[in-house]
Order: sequence, then C-alpha cells, then structure tokens
Amino acid sequence: MINGVLFILNMLMLFALFLSYASPHISPDTFLWPIALLALIYPFLLLINVLFTMYWLIRFKKHFWANIIVILLGYGHIQNLINIKDKGIDTVAEFSVMSFNVRLFNAYEWIKEDNVKQEIIHYLNKESVSILCLQEFYAPKELPKLNYTYSHIGLQSKRKSWRMATYSNFPIFKKGTVSISGERTNNVCIYSDIAIGRDSIRVYNVHLASNLFEKEDYDFLERPSIEGAESIIERLKTSFFKRAKQVKAIKAHMYDSPYPIILCGDFNDTPTSFTYKQLSEGLNDSFTNTELGLGQTYNGKFPTLRIDYILHSPEFELNSFKTTEVNLSDHFPIVSTFN
Repeated sequence: MINGVLFILNMLMLFALFLSYASPHISPDTFLWPIALLALIYPFLLLINVLFTMYWLIRFKKHFWANIIVILLGYGHIQNLINIKDKGIDTVAEFSVMSFNVRLFNAYEWIKEDNVKQEIIHYLNKESVSILCLQEFYAPKELPKLNYTYSHIGLQSKRKSWRMATYSNFPIFKKGTVSISGERTNNVCIYSDIAIGRDSIRVYNVHLASNLFEKEDYDFLERPSIEGAESIIERLKTSFFKRAKQVKAIKAHMYDSPYPIILCGDFNDTPTSFTYKQLSEGLNDSFTNTELGLGQTYNGKFPTLRIDYILHSPEFELNSFKTTEVNLSDHFPIVSTFN
C-alpha cells in the first residue's frame, strides 16, 4: 500500500521534472508559462527524484530505472546547476570582470548595520578588477569614489538616481543603452565598447525584471497558505512575461555587435529558464567552465539560486571564476578572469 502511494507520487514528481526540461525552449509570454514555475523549482524536483531513486534501490524495486532515465535526460541542466569539474587554467590573467548587484548600496537599510555603503565601496576598491559592472547602482547626490579611470553611468528614464554602472581601467570609447521594457522599475541594459590593447570588446551590463516579492511573500516560506501561494505565482507570472520581452530585445542587439561580447548582470532567473537559454546561446558560461559546486549568487531566503552570470564569446580564453560570499547585499559578487 505504502509503496503504491509512493510510486504514484514519484511518477508525478518525475513528470514535473521532465516538464521542467522544456522551460528553456518555451517563451513564458505564452499560455505555457506555468512550465517556467517548474524550472524555478528544478533543484528541489531533482533532489526529490534522487531520493525516490535511492529508496527504490534500497527496496530492490525496478521503479528506480524510470528515475535514472529521466534524471540523465536532464544531465545538461545538472551541469548548469552543479559544476563537478574544475576546468581552471593556471596562467596569468590579462583582465578581470566583476558583476555585483549592490542593492542601492543598502539605501533602505535592509542590512541592519552601519556604513554598509562604505563597506561596499571599500570591498570594490580592494578587489580592483579591470572591469566592474554594478546593478541597482544608487547615487542620488554624488558618485562613489571608486578607483577607476573610465566609467559608464546609465540613467533610468524616470528615476535619475537609480542607475546601472560600468567602470573600467581600459578606455571606454562608446556607451549606449538597449531599450527594454521596465526602465521605470529599474530594469536596464547598458553596453560599453572597451579598448583592451589593440582589441575591442563590448560589455553588456543587465538587470532584468525582478519578482518584486513583498515581506508577506517571504513569510509564506514559514507559514504556507493558499493566499500566499497565489500572490507568489502571480508575481512570478508577471516577471516571467517581462523578462521574455526584455531578453528578445537584448538578444537582437547582441546579434549586431561588431565585437566579442561579455554579458553580465542580474538576470533574476535560473539556468533552467528561457531567459538563460536565450541569452547564453552562442556564449560560454564562466561558472560551468571553472568553479566547483552550486554557484549560488542570491543571498536570501531562497537557497541554491544562481541568478547572476558572466557569459562571454568563445573568443575569450577563460582563466577563472569565483563567487564571493560577502554579506553586503542580497546578491553575492561574481568575478571572471580572462587571458
């Protein structure tokens, strides 16, 4: 009786896992948008089915074969979630790139500590990367004192103090903005053409639509309710639609780039999403080519989320990638170095 119930539950979870594999290929701005929800919880679906596999193996039941087959069908998704091969290169880096959502430099005191803004600025100057891409950059009165010769500060349409910022030790000879929906809610994509020696590259710095969860949505994790679930699903649906449109605009702009690309920033979406699939097409993911482990970049109540990325054209020779778990924002900074 118990095995029968568990088998039915296993098949349902296995079917959900299988459907999540389709998410990268289906735009969320269609009637099939609920599949994007399955992609968001992919790590948990994977874990549940791994546990079912172990249970059937212990019980000597043939049901484990179905689990193994479906799990292996999503091997590519597992690689994007958990990197198990260290492919780092032990050569000297020519330049480095950091992406960091600084959450308005803690302007609304989400972190209950003094001088968080100064700690962030100190951290950025200490790291001293070659190219620095910041999202949710907030400077209503004056720009922070960062040790860079060149900068591209992108202004939003209606909130002049909410910005994106790209700093560089190399000359920035062209600056521009990719028009995407959501500028009034701090969603922006800027690009900077940068000269490195005799070469030129284009760096895209993006911040895609956030899920805009409220406090009560996070409280849902501790006190689940139907109303809480409905609120979260509605917010996710709205953000899925927005990101699908934003991604299409950015991808079209990248297609016309005259230079090799580095695309980095806060995608607000996971590696099993339509967003990631579209933007990473033709580019390499720094994380999957170097760092070991889960690669979590979101510093919040939802664990295992990798929503910040540094993607690059194949022309770049990647040296290393790292995620630094500093508690200065609700995101962790990520850094890639290139030869």
